[in-house]
Amino acid sequence: MSLVKRITDLLPPLVLVCAILFAWSQSSATGLLPKWLLPAPEAVLAEFSKSGATLLKHAKATAGEAIGGFCLGAVLGLMSAVVLALSRPLRDMFYPFALASRALPLVVFTPLIVIMTGRGMVPVILTVAFASYFPVFLATLRGLEAKQAERFELLYSLSATPLQILWKVRLPSTMPLLFAALKVSASASFITALVTEWIASSTGLGYLVLVSGQYFKLATMWAAIFTAASMALATLAALILIEWLARRYTSLASEA
Repeated sequence: MSLVKRITDLLPPLVLVCAILFAWSQSSATGLLPKWLLPAPEAVLAEFSKSGATLLKHAKATAGEAIGGFCLGAVLGLMSAVVLALSRPLRDMFYPFALASRALPLVVFTPLIVIMTGRGMVPVILTVAFASYFPVFLATLRGLEAKQAERFELLYSLSATPLQILWKVRLPSTMPLLFAALKVSASASFITALVTEWIASSTGLGYLVLVSGQYFKLATMWAAIFTAASMALATLAALILIEWLARRYTSLASEA
């Protein structure tokens, strides 16, 4: 993809962001948007300078919890999907429960996790890991079980082992589904971390949002929200870069 094409693709979202900022600024200036509901952009921007140290402190906590839980859940989801794909009895035993778990509201278990582990980073990381695990697990298992009869027959005729087939065909062909699930889980990990911090922690951007809202420090609250959104977008950008770097391995499935 050429540089001009990439820049052109970025123009529509940039125009939308500029339009939203302009409408927000004008609505605040004319009083159409009450300041007790949403402060002016200038006030939120000034808050980054005024409370930069506080925001950085809480942002570090949230980033550690969200990224740590996301990585833990993603690794466990990938590993368990590989194990179940290689073992039909385990797959038949565990898979129905994995599907049923998606219907359970995760927030219900947060107080129980806090009781077992205490307040702090641990319950937040565990909750994020649980939320990240199942999308990665289900997407990876679906990709690994995709029917590729002709390729499998060719590799079996060449005396390839199940692990060789897994590495050469099944995992590479699963990469698109895996990265799609990772992107969804990465976004959800920050949301889950923020919500869990309301209950389980006394630090982090979620806790800062809660306290700022209680004391009507709306500029601080919105600065914390935008900081969390920026970190989530940065994580998504990192995943997109990793996906681009892994494109050679993904192409192995089509070459096999």
